[in-house]
Amino acid sequence: MSTESHNKYYQEYAARFAVASSQSLVESFNSEVGNTGWTSVRASCIAALIDEFRNRGINISAVNDGRSTDFNHHVRLDETENRLILID
Repeated sequence: MSTESHNKYYQEYAARFAVASSQSLVESFNSEVGNTGWTSVRASCIAALIDEFRNRGINISAVNDGRSTDFNHHVRLDETENRLILID
């Protein structure tokens, strides 16, 4: 996939996530748990999702170390502390 196509998909996902509720973002994250397949479109989706969590100031350190994202556990949003918490 070309860089232009990757950017197009990223922009589409970023626009969708920007208007979604925080709970919807959590549901999108949880839908990826256990998925081991990898495509450039999925990479664009995940990059946009992680960026939107960050844009909202949501602490994602439970699943992201700054380099990679762990999709081994479902999460919930602790709205009081504005952070993701592992639930399984």
